[in-house]
Amino acid sequence: MPGCIYSQPGGAEASIGRTRMKRTLLYSISAALLFTSALLAPTFAEDPAEEEKKEIDPMRTCDDRSKQDALNNVQKEEGLILGEQSWGNNPQESQYRSEVTRLLKLEIENVGKAVEDIEAKHKELIRLDRFSGLTTYQEIVLEDNPGSWRNGIFVNSKKVLAMHYGPNGELKCLVLDSMERGVYNTSLWTRKVLKMYYPYIQTMELITRKQHYNPDPETLEKMSPEVQLQAFRLVFSNLRTALYSMDMMIAAYYDRRNKRNEWQIDL
Repeated sequence: MPGCIYSQPGGAEASIGRTRMKRTLLYSISAALLFTSALLAPTFAEDPAEEEKKEIDPMRTCDDRSKQDALNNVQKEEGLILGEQSWGNNPQESQYRSEVTRLLKLEIENVGKAVEDIEAKHKELIRLDRFSGLTTYQEIVLEDNPGSWRNGIFVNSKKVLAMHYGPNGELKCLVLDSMERGVYNTSLWTRKVLKMYYPYIQTMELITRKQHYNPDPETLEKMSPEVQLQAFRLVFSNLRTALYSMDMMIAAYYDRRNKRNEWQIDL
């Protein structure tokens, strides 16, 4: 009829359908992009060159070598810094002192040998293109525990060994960093840092931080010989663990390289 406007049957429904189809297509493309980025992110994170660009934790830096030089510029007894306050006055003190001195020298020698092994392995490691970015600084995670009971508190803990190298591959400083934090009460935390400015093994720097306790840094030579022995053995065992980790890094590199084209002969 004149003056009447007739709409096409189903026109509105068709328009709504096209809109829904476009929206579904847009969502599908977005989901695909997110999935692809999730797959690529771990690959990028594994690149040591990216790790090198990250800033070093201030607690893992070594800025007090001049202080270490001064601490070691003193009169030594058989190559050791031994304060009189470290010893007692019992009748067998002479024999005990002689034996402890022998053990201290032995443990320091063991740490020195472990450092030599680390330096040799580090030179072997950085020759590989994948690890060339670790020339001057390297971190090795010795422990990463998401949860365990310690002293009645459920905590997560992490222990990291950080190593600073000189221009010729020599170890300049070693930092052993241990951290604990409560899982259910994150305000409870402890961080202990041990720094060894090689070759000054006996004057390691000890830093302790807690949620309510922030003492001044101390040095190992001022402590009892028994505590020094424990520290030397701790550093030695962690250096051996780091050496094993570096061996595994090298082995994994060659294993991955040797299998690189394996898929091409799977005919």
